[in-house]
Amino acid sequence: MEFVPFVSLTEMKPMTEMKDMDTQKYAVNVDSASFLDIFRGLVDNVVETNEQVDRDMIDVMLGNIDNLAEVQANIEKANMAVELLVTVKNEVISSYNSIINMQI
Repeated sequence: MEFVPFVSLTEMKPMTEMKDMDTQKYAVNVDSASFLDIFRGLVDNVVETNEQVDRDMIDVMLGNIDNLAEVQANIEKANMAVELLVTVKNEVISSYNSIINMQI
């Protein structure tokens, strides 16, 4: 049985540097921001990263993406955004329950 490579070595492209995240887009002045502003920013981040992953998956299926490392990085960004949102939500609920159960 002869091994036939999926992609020949001459067709492979070198790895490129990852794009910087737009940190200014998600920057919040904590001194003047309410919790609602911060939480809304977290939700917006989750929505945007998931939309990017959806666009990447469509491009992969259509064969429009050659850089799978970028797709994987976007998937990890989306996973981290969701994990952060869930962690913050759980801590808020825990704090709320602690305040409700306080003796006056």
